[in-house]
Amino acid sequence: MPRDPETSLKKADDYRATLHHSALAHIEDASVSAFRTPPSGYETHHQIVLPYFGLFIYNVGSRRWVMDPNRFLFISPGWEFFDEHPVSGLGHAAVIINPSYALLHEISRGALIRARDSGFGRASQPSSLRLRLLTHHMLQMPPEARSALHQDEWTVQALCEALNNGGEQGGRGASQHVDRAKQVLHARGCERITLEEIANEVGVSPVYLTQEFTRVEGIPMYRYQLRLRLSRALLELPHCNDITGLALDLGFYSHSHFSNSFRKAFGMTPSSYRAMIGTRQIHSNFIAALGSGPPRRCRAA
Repeated sequence: MPRDPETSLKKADDYRATLHHSALAHIEDASVSAFRTPPSGYETHHQIVLPYFGLFIYNVGSRRWVMDPNRFLFISPGWEFFDEHPVSGLGHAAVIINPSYALLHEISRGALIRARDSGFGRASQPSSLRLRLLTHHMLQMPPEARSALHQDEWTVQALCEALNNGGEQGGRGASQHVDRAKQVLHARGCERITLEEIANEVGVSPVYLTQEFTRVEGIPMYRYQLRLRLSRALLELPHCNDITGLALDLGFYSHSHFSNSFRKAFGMTPSSYRAMIGTRQIHSNFIAALGSGPPRRCRAA
């Protein structure tokens, strides 16, 4: 069973549990506390990591990727890695998909063999809103929907969305200033922070930071922060009794501001989302509500 975020995530406990296991994939829910040494080791399999809470840095040799719920990570076998928690007191949590090689090969039509042409060659990618809903669907799946068939179908949908990059396009290259700006956003929580404040903490001008952030991430900083707030809303709503209070805690100006932003992003209101969690409706209605367009198609025939 997935964890209750109210009792374990907010305490930043270490947590790892199997959500699903079949011939197609092994899927885990993993949380890493900010108060212990972050993980390190040697990757033996392909993995897709879908963060849904916190911030961490994934390091492989001289390469480093700052990861939070706005991004997801492709991991290749043979990588020797170590994680970092750059924001004091903040750990991270993620759904980890360990897919079979056969499944990856079919979905990508063999592209993963040519690392330069596959997601695994790009490592960190922007996470689409559809992929975030899929992630929380797996975390909140009620017992009556937790069939092997449904979970295997979820695996295929999530991998298709990730390997097709979810229709989201990020910029090129990396930037220490952009990475630092993300750390500031997480360190300041859901505060209403100004561009000048962030730029001052990063040590660059507001104009430069605006241009550099958009170049690297493909979206402006205000939209990046909005998506962080919405991702946190997906986590909090299942156990929230006061949506207005949650909206203010997340940095929205009002219930209506939160509701309109949530509906525009996910195609349903916060109340509708909360009502579907833990009910039989989630089995059929949740995926149907993913965005405004049809589900992503795999490249495979």
